[in-house]
Amino acid sequence: MGNPFTLGGQNAYYHDEGDASGYFHTYDQLQLDATRDAPRQVHIFLPRSYESSHQYYPVIYMNDGNTTFWANGLSPYSWEVPRTLHNLYQTAAISPVIVVAIHPLNRSHEYLHVNELSAPFKKEGGGLPEYASYLVRLKQFIDSNYRARSDRNLTTIIGSSHGGLAAFYTGCVHGQYFGNVGALSPSFWVGGVFNLRNTPLIKTLAPYLQADNPDRPRLWIDWGCQRTGGFHNFVIEQQATRWGRKMVDLLQQEYGYVLGVNLFKYEDRMGGHDEQAWAARLGLVLKQFYLA
Repeated sequence: MGNPFTLGGQNAYYHDEGDASGYFHTYDQLQLDATRDAPRQVHIFLPRSYESSHQYYPVIYMNDGNTTFWANGLSPYSWEVPRTLHNLYQTAAISPVIVVAIHPLNRSHEYLHVNELSAPFKKEGGGLPEYASYLVRLKQFIDSNYRARSDRNLTTIIGSSHGGLAAFYTGCVHGQYFGNVGALSPSFWVGGVFNLRNTPLIKTLAPYLQADNPDRPRLWIDWGCQRTGGFHNFVIEQQATRWGRKMVDLLQQEYGYVLGVNLFKYEDRMGGHDEQAWAARLGLVLKQFYLA
């Protein structure tokens, strides 16, 4: 464990793992509201310039914080965020950012807007509205205690698979706080996929997606085309591809989103359904929203 400190009434510790792009503040038991929030682990990755400057930084929030920086969270891989940021900083592609990585408490519950049949006779899901509200409170904590640029246009929420669905939902419902969404291989099929426009997801989000909503977010949606290597690529990423394409079409046809303006899609010919693929695409997402 690194050097402990208290900030905003919360206990944390500083640790530097030698990454050229930054260092960490980690909260092992962050609890913003004792009446609503269970303690949760959250990592704050700060730029090297943070301590020596008075600069304020854009903030990126990432679901699945247990694989954002280190492997063996959900899988043997990670998003390799420090390496991606270093490469972007080295080429001056983007200016420095703060990354906030949030560990899930019960991923199958809080990343889904409806129940999903996850095992025989067992349903999980439906906790996404509460989780999205938690992210708003977390943003308020970050904005109050760090030199964060709070402008929605400089604030991004990113996730993959179920976490991508959660990012999409959060950015739409709370667009006044999160102006950019990175939904990588998102699980848009959850809750019914026979007619996308009539799914619980779209019925809930339709008011927020309207063209006259000044707070609707810019959206990045992508998917991979790799079908070898097991169930996740053959079935799950196949579904991500199918319904990602349908979502992109729906957003253009029904809600007036414009490709290259406020809607961005990417088809990764070699990408599968894992952190290696999402790590490879993360730099593209960040350059789209933060190009220097």
